[in-house]
Amino acid sequence: MAWEKLNNYVKMWKEPVLGSENQKDGKKYMALCIDPSSKNPYRGIARQVTKRKGNVNLAGFVDMSKLILVESNNLLKWTIIRDLQINGIKEIIKKLKNKETYFIGLEDPDIFVDKTGKKHIYFTIAYKYKNKKGHKLFLGHAIGNSLEKLEATNPVIANNKEVAISPIKNKDFRYILAESWEGNHKEGISLLKAKDMGSRWKFERLVFNPKKHSYPWCKGYASPCRIISPSMITLNDNLLLGICTGNSGEYIKEGKKYRGNFEPGLFLFNPKTGDIPWIDKEPLFKDPKATTITFASELISINNHEILLYAHPNDSFVRAYKINLEKIKEKLSDIN
Repeated sequence: MAWEKLNNYVKMWKEPVLGSENQKDGKKYMALCIDPSSKNPYRGIARQVTKRKGNVNLAGFVDMSKLILVESNNLLKWTIIRDLQINGIKEIIKKLKNKETYFIGLEDPDIFVDKTGKKHIYFTIAYKYKNKKGHKLFLGHAIGNSLEKLEATNPVIANNKEVAISPIKNKDFRYILAESWEGNHKEGISLLKAKDMGSRWKFERLVFNPKKHSYPWCKGYASPCRIISPSMITLNDNLLLGICTGNSGEYIKEGKKYRGNFEPGLFLFNPKTGDIPWIDKEPLFKDPKATTITFASELISINNHEILLYAHPNDSFVRAYKINLEKIKEKLSDIN
């Protein structure tokens, strides 16, 4: 197996690292994330779709999901260990449910390791409304000394999900970017503020509003993936580079509402103010097998000038992409 060049910045590992392109076994995987403190083997969590109703290219599809524990020795082939076990999560799910909603699963995990070595797991606790369109979402949290020993706590916030945690902590708090579901006027990338990584977080503001943006690739939607460590790349001494997923917006074709393309792209983040002062005019790449979705979920550095980015085409399997940061620096030199 070899790397295939997609453009000047990105190469693609042809074989899926989790799942398969054709899903002949009926199993679909997405949202891989990695425990940053793990190695030999690397450990992580992914989302498995247990049931899908509808087509991912069309608006209105519904997935039922669970979280699974995975591991890899080389970052290019991940194996499933078992379902992720979180003590106390059933009680949290029951408490958050109401008569208007039904539970559709745990989704889109993220892992943060604090200075004591404790592992914080964040994930979407997703409910679907029974008699109207839409979802009710909570950003769930669990903590433990390992991925095998996790205890659920109350959600840290509602109506936000898929977090990108700033690698730089401010005096007594840390900024976090998230995908906001706060309402039509507050949908996009939100800025959250956490004084305690396991307690209640505060919604500060929307820092990127797709509806006020003119670039076609992210005019309909945006969700943060990761903010790259300042040890790898910085601009103007204080701006950090991030990767998000943008969406081109829904459209009608032959009477059906299509979701538009989801593609990863670059942005700059100010860890002191929480602002996103720049976002790229074009997406970074699109997976050649993706009909609509190439959704970024995780990155990990592999040497001083390259990172691996994980994304899931069509919400169905996970692929690895190698990004050349030296080429990215050249790309960004005109705004440095």
